[in-house]
Amino acid sequence: MSIGDSVIKPVRNAPSALVATSRFIVARLAHLLRGGRAANATPDFAACVERVVGNLSEQVEHFEWLDVAGDAIQWIEAKSRPIHGQAVTVLCDGMLFASRPLDVAFAGKVGLWYRHGSGGVRKIVGRASTFVTADEGALQFAAKPPGEFLNKQGDFDSAIARKGVSGRYRVAIICWRADARTALESAASLEPEWFGEALRRLDAPVLPPQGWHYLWRLGAGEIFKPEPGKPTQVCCHTDSDVGILQFPVDRPLREDSRISWSWLVQQLPSKLPEHIEPTHDYLSLAVEFDNGLDLTWMWSCELPIDTIFQCPLAWWKERETHWVIRNDKNEWGQWLSEERNILDDYLKAIGGPLPERIVGIWLIANTVFQRGEGKCQYREICLSDSDGDIKLESSN
Repeated sequence: MSIGDSVIKPVRNAPSALVATSRFIVARLAHLLRGGRAANATPDFAACVERVVGNLSEQVEHFEWLDVAGDAIQWIEAKSRPIHGQAVTVLCDGMLFASRPLDVAFAGKVGLWYRHGSGGVRKIVGRASTFVTADEGALQFAAKPPGEFLNKQGDFDSAIARKGVSGRYRVAIICWRADARTALESAASLEPEWFGEALRRLDAPVLPPQGWHYLWRLGAGEIFKPEPGKPTQVCCHTDSDVGILQFPVDRPLREDSRISWSWLVQQLPSKLPEHIEPTHDYLSLAVEFDNGLDLTWMWSCELPIDTIFQCPLAWWKERETHWVIRNDKNEWGQWLSEERNILDDYLKAIGGPLPERIVGIWLIANTVFQRGEGKCQYREICLSDSDGDIKLESSN
């Protein structure tokens, strides 16, 4: 049983996990033969950072290196203790490996988390991220795959076993004396690649549409953004990353509860069926319920229409159910409209006692496992019932 005593149902209409896993192994070996292996570290990263910091010593309050290992089971505390309102830039190099032989790896934008003072857990954005502290206290870092936290404070979930994650992140922590932009402008003139990226992210952050926010459990990113001048449209571009964008709602689940939207898929992140963990890279829209469960309608590369399966990932497998509603590559590049009766789909896909309320609409993008790329757009997302419509619009 899962949360809310809903029924965990077997995969329906999908190929066997053994066949899918075999195809994945063959695909990864071909990937390695093409020279696609992830680099453990960037050459001269440390030398570049130390050269910049040395030239900007008057603007640097504190600088240190931190090694954050993938198999660490606790938070690692930095020596620096930033004060309230201080700007901190974090640069991250290196990879964590879920499987070195098959090159299943993820960079810091997926797995490097930090917390400071009384603030909750946060993930860095990109590989060069700047933030301003909200209070005082210890600055701590951890390397964890997305979703492995027990709560927003960053306590580890002992029920989720670490499965031999190896590798490490090499982290540079720079606490600035004053204005971060002035310091980063000087730093970028000396080292355009790393500090130029940090400056661009500070000046022009990629933010989600107004009213939407990233699910804290997977952390913020640069995956979703509004389409200028089109308040009902959301653009999605994911590359070796993962994120869930949430729009909070509060409506009772009724017989006439419906979700409708249009989407245009330009590229799917997987070329293999997505119902097993190592190939679970996909794009979807989901509805979240007050019992802690969610139902997602996804576009698959090849799984048959009406394939229904539990998420294969730890923690999620007791909470998330996927339903394939599109799989035709010939429909890429076209705006296609969808409408689903939420109650009917819940009964068919999940079953068990019904939730009482719909509490959120999600957009999901995952490209972590195969480090592929996914591109799509959504528009005219609408939740409707006899009380009327909730149209998800933004003023951006």
